[in-house]
Amino acid sequence: MAVKHKKEDVWIPTACNQCFNNCAIKVHRVDGIVVGIEGNPDSPVGMGHICGKAANAIMQLYDPNRKTKPMKRTNPKKGLNEDPGWVEISWDEAYDLAAEKIKKARANSPKSILGYSSITNAPGLLPGFVNWQTITLGGNFYTAGICGAAIHTVLNRYCGNGNAAPDYELCKYVIQFGTQAGTVTRHGTNMTANRFATARDNGCKFVEVDPHMSAGAEKADVWLPIRPGTDGALAMAFGYVIIHELGKYDVEYIKKYTNGCDLVDVKTGLIVRENETRKPYCWDLAENKAKTIDDETIQDKALLGTYTVNGITCKPGFQFYYDHVKTYTPEYAEKITTIPAAQIRQIAKELLEAACIGQTITIEGKVYPFRPAAVDTFSGTTRHKNSYLSSWAIIYLNILIGSLNVPGGYIPYAPTSFGYPGTGKPVWSPGTYKPDMLMEHNAMMYPGNESDYKKWERPVKLGGDYDHGRVSLQPLNMIPDNHLVPALQIENEKYKIKRADLFIVYAGNPLKNWGRHDQMEQFLRTFEYIILFDMFLSDTSYFADLFIPEAQALERYDFFPNLSGNHLTPGSLTTPWSMGIRQPVVEPRDGCPNAVTSFMEIAERLGLRGAYNTTLNSTFMLKEYKVSSKEKYTFEEMLDRCYKEWFGPDKGLEWFKKNGVLTWPRKPEEVYLIPHHGARVPVYLEGPVIVKPQVEALVKENGIPWGPLDNFQPLPGWVPCKHFAVTNPEYDLMPIYYTNALNVDSWGHRSPWADEINRNDPYGYTVEINRATAEAKGLKTGDEVIFQTEQGISVEGRLMLVEGIHPEVISVIGGSWGTKSKYETISQNKGTAICHLMDCVDIDYFDLASGAWDQCVRVKVTKKS
Repeated sequence: MAVKHKKEDVWIPTACNQCFNNCAIKVHRVDGIVVGIEGNPDSPVGMGHICGKAANAIMQLYDPNRKTKPMKRTNPKKGLNEDPGWVEISWDEAYDLAAEKIKKARANSPKSILGYSSITNAPGLLPGFVNWQTITLGGNFYTAGICGAAIHTVLNRYCGNGNAAPDYELCKYVIQFGTQAGTVTRHGTNMTANRFATARDNGCKFVEVDPHMSAGAEKADVWLPIRPGTDGALAMAFGYVIIHELGKYDVEYIKKYTNGCDLVDVKTGLIVRENETRKPYCWDLAENKAKTIDDETIQDKALLGTYTVNGITCKPGFQFYYDHVKTYTPEYAEKITTIPAAQIRQIAKELLEAACIGQTITIEGKVYPFRPAAVDTFSGTTRHKNSYLSSWAIIYLNILIGSLNVPGGYIPYAPTSFGYPGTGKPVWSPGTYKPDMLMEHNAMMYPGNESDYKKWERPVKLGGDYDHGRVSLQPLNMIPDNHLVPALQIENEKYKIKRADLFIVYAGNPLKNWGRHDQMEQFLRTFEYIILFDMFLSDTSYFADLFIPEAQALERYDFFPNLSGNHLTPGSLTTPWSMGIRQPVVEPRDGCPNAVTSFMEIAERLGLRGAYNTTLNSTFMLKEYKVSSKEKYTFEEMLDRCYKEWFGPDKGLEWFKKNGVLTWPRKPEEVYLIPHHGARVPVYLEGPVIVKPQVEALVKENGIPWGPLDNFQPLPGWVPCKHFAVTNPEYDLMPIYYTNALNVDSWGHRSPWADEINRNDPYGYTVEINRATAEAKGLKTGDEVIFQTEQGISVEGRLMLVEGIHPEVISVIGGSWGTKSKYETISQNKGTAICHLMDCVDIDYFDLASGAWDQCVRVKVTKKS
């Protein structure tokens, strides 16, 4: 028998797109067929590793259910039980039809168009879809409710960008609230896991705060199974113990790097300032008099006490926290969180001791504070009505121990960039708000600088008719992702806004990415027309009118897979800067383009191609390779300009296609904001005091039901979620969902391989419940049950009794199981869609400081007859 010889056997560098981490990979192609995927060891993004999602890319590429030709609806009836009657159309007809509908909506108002996306394909979403919808659609946009929400707002304020993590290489003690960073999820999953594993080998102690013993908790030294929605109370109790029982906190750090010494009017809650310069006053203990914060003669700033300045009774900002935290004793927190008071005291003591307050470290000849302890948090904490205060309370602990923005402590991903050594580009750094000397932020997504402090100088005004999500009433929110959009679109008259007419969805499935499916169906029915850009016909496609496909990631180019480096890639001194590429490994099926090409074609038909092109000039700071508004470019030509602008004429698209990855070392000044940046962070936040009465007056004057503004406080704390208390003893359980590396932040649910793993995993498609709780209810493993809310909303599931879960909780992997689309044959009707139990319309379920969505509900469980 003749042996068939290979005509081709190559490995091609590109970037994974099975979640938003975009790990660098190498793809094995043999005779035009993709046969394998491995991590690219040349890149720190993934560090040569892949997870189970990345392996799914091959199945996604060759999935026969993937759509590669445009289609339009022929059946005017919409619903999950209605066949849309899709018929294939040409690309020109699809683009013309999209442009026609956009023109019609723009004639009414560009603001009558709403955009939506999940974050899975971040490079296509951010420079691609967001720029396009800003130019063509009026800039109205919202993202999935699983986003970090409140934590991004808090971290922008304290770390100069919206993401941060422990400095794993030097850290010796880590407390994590509501996140599995370093184990199976979060930004930069593989590289973070590698760094955290090394830290653990080097003796770093790990405490996990989570209602469910998922991957993070099972790898921890200490697991604190907290009641959902009470993280803020626990964090404040840690603060109480550190300050009032142990009596040791980093006084020097707070005086030097925060506004904790700024004097605050006891009566008004406003910072006391010099009249002309508006500079805050502090109290010089040496001369016993008030001075402005920049006065070089100050010898010793007061951190505690009561003083009089120009007839005003005032206290340092830190004194307010000192007094405020007295409420949160361990005994009080135990009743709220169910964590024993003795354990709260023990963990607080260990954290303080691990911080090594007063010690320094020398790095490249420069002396830094050394605080090898960090307190971290993310999505689990932010999915609650109280998430803004709770996230703030958690991050605040890093201030008390002096570990924020210093070696060994809690550091931002990439706050500052001096650029690639060959070009000095790109450059960014957080700004400084004067006169308060408070650190601003670099916009998280792209290089730039933004400030919420300047925003508070202007009166709060009610937004216009199309203020989707009423962002104007959220002046504390630094990442306005418009999470309230579905609720306000449905009940628009109540909130005094007009509905959007046209809905454009990119790489997302809003029917399933949010809460109650009946509410999201109602939301989708409010639009006159829906355009869906995707690879598959999802549940949302049953309500779409026009479907425009996108090439699969192994078939297409995208913008920089790691963006500007400051959002998705955790930075540390030993982690080099990295720029990679996403490029076609095989020809796209049926010539299907990437989505950005489709955006450009539609912009052309709208007469906005030039305007869209030039958005790249600001996004990527193009000067030498500036894009002209008068020329027509291919996507590859624009991408080539971006590479050359940042890395020089010899490192354009062709260089990256061949080499895949470019790296260069980080400098200490790019990693550690203290002491290099020079700005301070807030211990006392004046903004809520300024804007709260304005928002209250606006909603009262306009009759808008905006709810109590409990989170508009100048200090962190805790307030209960709507369903914190059990009002009906039958409804005593709270549903939550956790994450694992295979199923979350991905569109890999459709993969036969992932499905096989989930079917063989005893926890894959089941609902976990505490063993003692279940047995008390007469339930056992394998029982088919119904979970129902007090509003009568229910889902069904199969029980798995476990020990590692809070007794008041039921839990599933992810929250969006139970696909109904007949076009998704692998994932259809698999698992329990726990999100369907969670109300996403009632305003009482939203954190009005950050826009976060509260997923706390109470359910009862009954055995199916």
